[in-house]
Amino acid sequence: MSAPTELPADPESMKKLEKEFSIEAKSEEKKLQSAFKDMYKHEKSEAKASKVRYKAEKAVRKLEKLELETVNSLHAITRKHDVAVADLHNAQAGLHTQQQQLEKHRHDLSTARTHIDQVAKDKNDHDRERHDKLSQLRSSPSTQTGGPSAGPGTSGASSGASQERE
Repeated sequence: MSAPTELPADPESMKKLEKEFSIEAKSEEKKLQSAFKDMYKHEKSEAKASKVRYKAEKAVRKLEKLELETVNSLHAITRKHDVAVADLHNAQAGLHTQQQQLEKHRHDLSTARTHIDQVAKDKNDHDRERHDKLSQLRSSPSTQTGGPSAGPGTSGASSGASQERE
């Protein structure tokens, strides 16, 4: 946060600070929404990869059944068996590729969720800090420009209150 260390006493400075806090909060909200959109894209990709993987598994099962039937009639149709084996290997390679892609999508989704958790935590922390500073601004007399009561004792009380909430 880029807040000044000394709290302003005049109403114009307070309005300016409140506006800065509002802009900062909106920016963080946009970041959070962007992170949610990113996670949604990863969820869609993961679901799509899962469907493709299911189809590949189904194709493998089907080709394994075909291979078994072909082996039983091997004497009459050797060439057909060779084709089925080749198809099976291709399907297994495709399944392997799809499994790798699914794993990658799952990893990306996990990363996106971790990112959202961090962005949300940061937003909550900053919201709490802004709220504390705004409360401090509103509760301090507007004529006070920084005497002994605005020194280390005042900031220690607010940081103690924020530590109790955590």
